[in-house]
Amino acid sequence: MKRLLIICLAAVAAVGCDGEKKQEATDNKIQRAQAINYVDTIHLSRGIFRSQLISNGKLRAKQKSDLRFAASGIVDKLNIKNGGTVRGGETLAAVESGEQSLRLKQAMSRLEKARIDLSDALLGFGYTSGDTTAVKPEHLRTAKIRSGYESAVDDVAAARMALEKCTLTAPFDGKIANLKTKLWENPKGDFFCTVIDDGSFDIEFAVLESELKNVREGQQVKVATFTDPQNRYTGTVTSINQMVDEKGQIMVTANIPNPGGLLDGMNVKVYVESSVAGKMVVPKSAVLIRDNHEVLFRMTPEGKTIWTYVLIEAANSDSYAVVANTDRGADLSPGDAIIVSGNLNLADNVEVRVK
Repeated sequence: MKRLLIICLAAVAAVGCDGEKKQEATDNKIQRAQAINYVDTIHLSRGIFRSQLISNGKLRAKQKSDLRFAASGIVDKLNIKNGGTVRGGETLAAVESGEQSLRLKQAMSRLEKARIDLSDALLGFGYTSGDTTAVKPEHLRTAKIRSGYESAVDDVAAARMALEKCTLTAPFDGKIANLKTKLWENPKGDFFCTVIDDGSFDIEFAVLESELKNVREGQQVKVATFTDPQNRYTGTVTSINQMVDEKGQIMVTANIPNPGGLLDGMNVKVYVESSVAGKMVVPKSAVLIRDNHEVLFRMTPEGKTIWTYVLIEAANSDSYAVVANTDRGADLSPGDAIIVSGNLNLADNVEVRVK
């Protein structure tokens, strides 16, 4: 009986040990699966890198005019509103002009009388025809002085000019801004409104001396507003100032057409791009900072990581042009598999797999 009991206990112990071994094997598999890092890779190659210079600027209308009435009075005609579109020569507003109209009418009457007096003066010289081309210059001059004709002509011109000053017209096609005066009000101060030609805008932005070699007249630029940074507008560099300021910067001006939505005074980002051939280009996500140095990870054919120090030659909004940091013993060549995601917690010689 005792022998049978010993045999049973041994069998139970064997079963228990076998279960523990199976559990241990399962735990090892789980730990191994957890230790493997899944990554995305690209194959490094030489190509064209689009170098990108980024600066801040402000939109300025190509043409902008602050308008004011040359005559005083109450606004009795108002054809515009803020944001409204106007054509060059279009009447924008007018102030009361009854007095100026009366003066023009009186000046026209005096001119008619002067014409009659001029004819009478010429009759005194023996000229009967109304055609003054046959009149001797000295006779005509004397007749105009005696009749007051020249003075009457000047009075009409002055009265007409005074009447015209009561009307405000648009100097060019554009949009209205800063209008504050309402109908039947006196214009506030000596300012009435602004006309802005918003067909295109100039952008003035600064570049460093070291960046000037990447900028030239006629070069294409991209412009984005802070309100809609994903939408890019295309413009052209129109001028480069030939002086460096005290901050070591040069002012550059570009012009962009306005497809709509751009406003005078808007703050924008300016992207100046140039193409550089023969560069090894990687996404920005591939490069990490470790020990205050730029690092990326290569992947061997066996699925192991290689910690690689690099130097950044140039950068744009999404990529770096890189070379190996040979001072730290790094090596980097076209064809290398570069890890571009899943690399934040990697170390050297770690097992990885491509997703």
